[in-house]
Amino acid sequence: MSRMRIATLSTTVVAAFAVGVGAPAVTSAHDSAEQSRPFNHCQRSFAGAVEDYRQTTFDKDADGFNDLLHDDVSAIFADGSTLLGKEATAGFIESFFADEEWTQTLDVVHTEVEGCRSGFVLFDSVYTPSPSSEGVPLAIGVTFTFERGEWLVLHNQDSDGPVS
Repeated sequence: MSRMRIATLSTTVVAAFAVGVGAPAVTSAHDSAEQSRPFNHCQRSFAGAVEDYRQTTFDKDADGFNDLLHDDVSAIFADGSTLLGKEATAGFIESFFADEEWTQTLDVVHTEVEGCRSGFVLFDSVYTPSPSSEGVPLAIGVTFTFERGEWLVLHNQDSDGPVS
């Protein structure tokens, strides 16, 4: 091969490489869907965690409910009383769920998910202490955090309701 032809070929290869390096990546719809999959997975799994929160409450399943709690969970009730940490919160839940009399509704009003970091659900709720008592409307906000591949309750806030 002549020196001229080798030089031209080398320049063409270098130019082609430089254009390829500087060119934006071409993505297909499939590639875009793949990139958003973790976020979509987190949204779907958040919806499942919210449903687990609801169902374990309805079933008065203390073990299942307490599995949803983060070690640093806090709870503030409408009367201002507080629980700090999983041990205190789980102890309350065990005694609270042992009472067969009460019922509670948990209607989802709003959810918000921030990627695979945090999620929030707002419930409109009515807590009825016993079949013969009147229900107490509550607004309940629950903040979750995503840790080690699962959504865990970080904060539970009860307020006088209903949600407005």
